[in-house]
Amino acid sequence: MQPRAWIEVDAGALAHNARVFRRAISASTRLGILVKANGYGHGMLVAARAALAGGADQLMVASIEEALALRAAGIEAPVLIVYPIDPSVVVDAVQAGIEVSVSGVASTAHLLEGWAASRSRAAGATMRLHVEVDSGMGRGGVRPEDLPGVVAAIDAAGQTDIQGIWSHLAEGTDPARTADQVRAYEAGLAAVAATGRRLPARHMTATEGLFVATAPAYEMVRVGLAFYGELGVDVVPAPALAAIAADLRPAMTVAARPARLEWLPAGASVGYGSEWTAARPSLIATLPIGYADGWTRGYWPGAEALVRGWRVPLAGRVSMDSITLDVTDVVAAGGELRMDEPFVLLGRQGDERISADDLARLRGSNPNEVFCAFGPRLGRITVGDESA
Repeated sequence: MQPRAWIEVDAGALAHNARVFRRAISASTRLGILVKANGYGHGMLVAARAALAGGADQLMVASIEEALALRAAGIEAPVLIVYPIDPSVVVDAVQAGIEVSVSGVASTAHLLEGWAASRSRAAGATMRLHVEVDSGMGRGGVRPEDLPGVVAAIDAAGQTDIQGIWSHLAEGTDPARTADQVRAYEAGLAAVAATGRRLPARHMTATEGLFVATAPAYEMVRVGLAFYGELGVDVVPAPALAAIAADLRPAMTVAARPARLEWLPAGASVGYGSEWTAARPSLIATLPIGYADGWTRGYWPGAEALVRGWRVPLAGRVSMDSITLDVTDVVAAGGELRMDEPFVLLGRQGDERISADDLARLRGSNPNEVFCAFGPRLGRITVGDESA
């Protein structure tokens, strides 16, 4: 079937981006890549395979369902679930060789109780864990002063192995706030080391901390957004990493073909609320994509699309299933538009590009949300070569 509107995902660009990270970290630092939330909207399996082809050591997801889907697809690489799981499924994770995370004193106790009650079904397998430290994000993790007790409880539980102790930066572009978090995190680590216990792998740095260089890489970095080709709105990389960051390649293109091309007379209005009125005879293109597909109402006014390499503006409010664009100037310059001509709403066409940052500014958000918002009605087509 000819798609109404679609997403192209460049697997070669994703694998390339993973290779870029290898230039930004030492050879001894492990590379973890986040493929949660359906690979930030790019497709989890495509993202996972491209990450591994590009040299990732670890994949990271948010739920047991995502982790088991990777295993069902034949992916055998290390997988970490970064959010706590329900104790009822801990054996499923252990049997699949999936690493789990604990995120607080109560969270740890709850998981260990479930493990004690069910580990006989694990046939001698070991639960591998990462302990999150709340260094100032406030969203999850063990307080630094509670970390030695949590580590001791896990060690005493039996059939457990702590693979890492980690934290998450609240604002990786802010050197002062990040420095406070690093101090809090390292205070917790020092308290564990003071007990004589060997420290497992440490990981704290994600896209912003890595490229702005505000936090140490430790033994592993966790890269999310940059793997998909964006650093974030107004994120400026450190001078030493600017050339490396500039080599990242956006991997997503969102496109559609018109469902309608019609001339409207001067004075005609378009869309709910009649907020756009033709100042001249105008050719209006209706594209079959709307806020039900993730093209949010917040993109009006201000958003554009590309056709024949020209920027064309939205004309009227975004509807649930459609948007309308004024393409009058394109026709005046280049002749009649065809119904099968592709419009690009996110990505590059000719010399022009609409970025996820551009859309994030319009919706008052970040490129992560731009990517994740695109819904299942948009078919995803994989292009590019992971090995290139």
